[in-house]
Amino acid sequence: MTAGVTALVDHFRAIAAGKMQGLPIVNPALDVEAVGFARDAEGHETGVLIAPWFMNLVILPATDAWDALPAGATVDWSLPSGRYEMTVCRDDRLGTYLTAVLFRSVTDFPDRATARAVAREIVAVLGRPPAQPDGAGRRLSRRALFSGLGAS
Repeated sequence: MTAGVTALVDHFRAIAAGKMQGLPIVNPALDVEAVGFARDAEGHETGVLIAPWFMNLVILPATDAWDALPAGATVDWSLPSGRYEMTVCRDDRLGTYLTAVLFRSVTDFPDRATARAVAREIVAVLGRPPAQPDGAGRRLSRRALFSGLGAS
């Protein structure tokens, strides 16, 4: 894991151990994990963050260029599978990064292995171009992502 991904995991583990303890939205079978993080040609790191209360797509920046973006704003981000709406997040320790909610709740995941398998499949789908030749540049919905409609 790179320093950025390690810092991301450490940050959310501290949240899990603190203010999230005992809340009903927390799945005690899960832990904070980074799955499939890889650098793109520009140096940004993209992967899935599993937390006991959510699963998100996360993009960590290669530079501080995103620091001018207001927290909470949305930006379109292109991946091989299509374009996605990402939310700008800012943290004192992590800096600015982008997220997209994959699962608002992870209480139905029975264990870590299942959550990891789902996260790995999402990373694989995101890394594949859309099946339709005319689909280049289109924005995929969450439904298309999870049903495999955007996958070849």
